[in-house]
Amino acid sequence: MSDNKRRLTYLSDIDGLRAIAVLAVVLFHLKIAGFDGGYVGVDIFFVISGFLISGLIRDRVETGNFSFSDFYARRVSRLLPAVLATVGVTAIASIFILQPDALGSFALSAAASVLSAANFIFYFESGYWDASAELKPLLHLWSLGVEEQFYLFWPAFIVLLANAPRYAYKWGLSGLFLLSFAACIYYTPIDSAASFYLLPFRVWQFALGALALEIWRMYPLTEFSRQISRSLGLALCGISIVTFSENTVFPGWLAFAPSAGAALVLMSAHETSGSVWLSNRLARWLGRLSYALYLVHWPPIVLYRHYSVTELTPEITVGLALATLILALVLHYGVERQFYRRGHNTATPWRGIPSYTLGGSILLAALLFGLHQNPDQFAYQRVLLSAEAIQDYKSHRFSLTRHVCRIDTVGSNERCPLPDTSAVLFLGNSHEDDGYNITVAALGTDTHRPFIRFGSVNDCRDFEVDGDWASSSNPACQLRLAALRKSLVSTTWHTIIYSARRPYAENKRPLITMLEAIRLEQPRTNIVLIEDYLSTHRECASLINEYGSSKACGELENLAGLPGVLDEYRPLEERANAVSNVKLNKLELLCSGQIPASCPTETPLGHPMSMDEHHLTFEFAQWVGEKLAETNPPWLQTLRHKAEAKASPSD
Repeated sequence: MSDNKRRLTYLSDIDGLRAIAVLAVVLFHLKIAGFDGGYVGVDIFFVISGFLISGLIRDRVETGNFSFSDFYARRVSRLLPAVLATVGVTAIASIFILQPDALGSFALSAAASVLSAANFIFYFESGYWDASAELKPLLHLWSLGVEEQFYLFWPAFIVLLANAPRYAYKWGLSGLFLLSFAACIYYTPIDSAASFYLLPFRVWQFALGALALEIWRMYPLTEFSRQISRSLGLALCGISIVTFSENTVFPGWLAFAPSAGAALVLMSAHETSGSVWLSNRLARWLGRLSYALYLVHWPPIVLYRHYSVTELTPEITVGLALATLILALVLHYGVERQFYRRGHNTATPWRGIPSYTLGGSILLAALLFGLHQNPDQFAYQRVLLSAEAIQDYKSHRFSLTRHVCRIDTVGSNERCPLPDTSAVLFLGNSHEDDGYNITVAALGTDTHRPFIRFGSVNDCRDFEVDGDWASSSNPACQLRLAALRKSLVSTTWHTIIYSARRPYAENKRPLITMLEAIRLEQPRTNIVLIEDYLSTHRECASLINEYGSSKACGELENLAGLPGVLDEYRPLEERANAVSNVKLNKLELLCSGQIPASCPTETPLGHPMSMDEHHLTFEFAQWVGEKLAETNPPWLQTLRHKAEAKASPSD
């Protein structure tokens, strides 16, 4: 059978599949209806890469012509020039368009992009579906980072298997596929960002492409079988593109659908394909243009959003689509084709294009890192809030809470002993810190009961109701949940201060369930619910710099949330009201008349209410606390406590 192995030649179906993948991604990012799952185009690209790269290496190993040096030189020549051009032009445009804070963040991701590490940066920033993700000009280059990291180890892996005993190749590929796919399925509920961005959870898609290659090489399909395989594969890809959305748990096991679809299409590829969908002239041309299209499509969309501070209109969408096509043509014919051509079979020496390209990458990365360090100096826009000031505000928000004992550390060391009297627990999502900052400021220098924080449920992946409590697939969160449940026996909770954005939303059901359980166990516990304040569509700091005043953060057209004014689904409001003793309504406390016009967006000393979309700055939270102290509600009075007193919750 080894004598009948097919070798890779030009297969037009692959260009057609590339065209489908890139169009899916571009239309998804342009928010075209019907392409809500277009992000799976990246998964299709990964399978194609596994198929082609494995075939290239296999053919050369079997003919004795494979060279690691030549392989990497060709990859550098193929990928990096177009990346450098894309990143360089985007950087120049960003200097003129982006505010300093956004420019600094961009520069770091740009430096990582030219060093094949963009996926790590975006993983640590986390959240492909975060609102801020739509404002990152090079977010799409995470996939190129994954692919380039794949190229680092894959040749050695293929060569090792190819020189191993018979059947080791297929078993090795299958084992790697199963191991990586199982890790992807298992880890997606725990850390979906990691399984999305990092190679170990994606390598199964490259391995699937390599397995599809083995079937293609060893078992040529009949014309009828090819049509069935191709049709089924296209159907799987199409169904994924149309039915998946931003709410789909991804990648996980669902990523197998578009990946398997791509593999089926690749297995059915033929030198004389008659596929109407994949082998027509337009599909083949778009396939050849796909790399350039993918590189250039996202930066114009993001930079337009930064420039206009508005969503895309139909007219703008058409304009951006045309701009993307023009930029892709320039990049493909002006850069990509100048450094790399298909079918070029002679060896590629490192002297020349590869070495110059690598040197250019290092130089550009160094320049971009310098830009990241000093964005205020290079940004064209003059703004009220510098990048340094914004970062100071963001970090200062945690200046107090980072020193507070967390529920899972109480009783574990001398710094965090078990409370000797009834204590106060701060519970919530990322707004837990706001609740703490407000309360501490309201109490001032008065001695108070022991303060303990839960530590936010934001990292609680797969956070859900579990009987009369809650559970999470994240081990650290589960440890905190267990510690809080256990504390109901050892600690008397005088007050629980529940602070969360949209405290009555469906995703707060586990938190409300926990509060109900605490109420049953310790019925004399006071539960204080801190409600929302103004929240914005874009970062408040960006709006301040755009309009020159913090008042922009309170303009109705810029608001994403306004309790009691903007409609929002509040399914748990009745249960929250039943379990809480009192509410802190920031609108009633701060706003004197018409809402939101009378709602302050900065302190009397000029500190803005927020740097992002909804978290209060430390200074604004402290001012809210001072305003709260002026009203001195009974629940606040009960938090004051002399150290020698042995108070009960009823004190």
